[in-house]
Amino acid sequence: MKLRIKGYCCMERENLIDAREWLSYAENDFGVAEHLFKTYYPKPLSIIGFHCQQAAEKAVKALIVLYGSQGGMPQKHDIFLLLNQIKNMVSIDPKFYDYADILAPYSITVRYPNELDLEEHHAEKAICMAKEFVAWAKGIVENISLSV
Repeated sequence: MKLRIKGYCCMERENLIDAREWLSYAENDFGVAEHLFKTYYPKPLSIIGFHCQQAAEKAVKALIVLYGSQGGMPQKHDIFLLLNQIKNMVSIDPKFYDYADILAPYSITVRYPNELDLEEHHAEKAICMAKEFVAWAKGIVENISLSV
């Protein structure tokens, strides 16, 4: 079944279902980051940062799936590049490009100990940015769900 969406001719219902699934994964990563921050001592800062980066990446991938990705899902983990894939399809606040640059190193820190000198305030900031990414993507997906 194809869906009509403002500015776009048609969208496969399957895209919406897949986008919701990606969004669910993003929410799970965000939940893990938040849980670790609130309950662990000492706080595993690099792991928290990793899950924040993953939450943001999967939120953007939800939108890529929603609007249709040419050639399938990109096997990229660079949020900045992923945002560029949808920039002509959805309005992107410039702050998300800044967030993408800040979160980028967290995708590596878990794999290579001592790569970043992290402090608690870095993890707090990463959690805030991930929360905004997930909320932004969720708002778009829900808006499309409601307009169907």
